Amino acid sequence: MRSRSQRLKYVTPEQLAYADLLDIGTTIGRYLLAITFILYVFGFTPPKIPLSELPSYWSMPAEQYSNLVGVATGWGWLALIGYGDYMNFLGIAFLSGLTIVCYLRVLPFSLHRKDFVLGTVLLLEVMLLSFAASGLLGSGH
Repeated sequence: MRSRSQRLKYVTPEQLAYADLLDIGTTIGRYLLAITFILYVFGFTPPKIPLSELPSYWSMPAEQYSNLVGVATGWGWLALIGYGDYMNFLGIAFLSGLTIVCYLRVLPFSLHRKDFVLGTVLLLEVMLLSFAASGLLGSGH
């Protein structure tokens, strides 16, 4: 088995930068998920839907549930961030956006190397993922 220094010999600086940022981001995301879940489960933050009522909503289509409970779709959950059951979305949104941040982190490496093809692909990925996350594409309606 190779030592860490021998393995790192085959790793590019941009791979290390991506991996380091991804490691930090996933650690933050895990803590955020755990903290918001603990706040919710132990009742430190009130839920939008009380746990005792939740099973009655499970069989409903999402649109019917949203209308009945008064919950917006897409980024509408941000307006409900004070509720424990929606506060959990913070960690999920954070982890979902991490790829974009990692791509932006390695973009300068490709531009510095004058690898404009990779730079263009990274920019297109960032734009496409950002556009998809924006909600402008709708929710399939």
